[in-house]
Amino acid sequence: MNLPLNEIKEIKFKRKRIPISPEMRPMYRISQVILILYLSSTKQTASLLKLQLFNWSLQNEGRYTRLLKLRESKDFPIIRFDPFLNRALNYGVALEVFSFSDKTGKFSLTIKGEELAIEIMREETLMVEKKFLMTIKKSLSDTYIIELFKERYPS
Repeated sequence: MNLPLNEIKEIKFKRKRIPISPEMRPMYRISQVILILYLSSTKQTASLLKLQLFNWSLQNEGRYTRLLKLRESKDFPIIRFDPFLNRALNYGVALEVFSFSDKTGKFSLTIKGEELAIEIMREETLMVEKKFLMTIKKSLSDTYIIELFKERYPS
C-alpha cells in the first residue's frame, strides 16, 4: 500500500473540549479523601490502603454494605487500586489540604484540609458520601484493615 506521505505538507490538530465525569475530577476525589480523613479516620490519618478501600466502597451501594459488614465477615474484598485517587492524593498534598508522612506512610488532614472539611459538611454536597462515612464512623482502623489484607493476601 503506497501512502502519499510526500504530498502531505502539514497536519493541523484542533484541541476539542471533552467532558469529564465528575467522579474522575481531582477535586471530587480530594473532597472524598478529606471526608474520609475527617469522618472515618483516627487522628485524621489514613494509609493508602484504607483510602483505596474506602474509595472503592464509595462507588456503589453494594460496596457500601460490603464495607459496613467487613468487621463481621472479615473477608477483605478484591479491590482495584484507582489511579485517579493516587493523582488526587498528589494534588491534595500539593494544595496542602493533606500531608504525607514518610515515617508512618499515612496521609493526614492539615489545618487547611480541616477547614475545607468543615465547609463541605456545611454544604449540601456529597450527601451520600457523608451519610455513609458518618454511619461507618471510625470503626475500621488502619491496623485492622492491614491485618485483614495480610490474611487475605499473605506475602
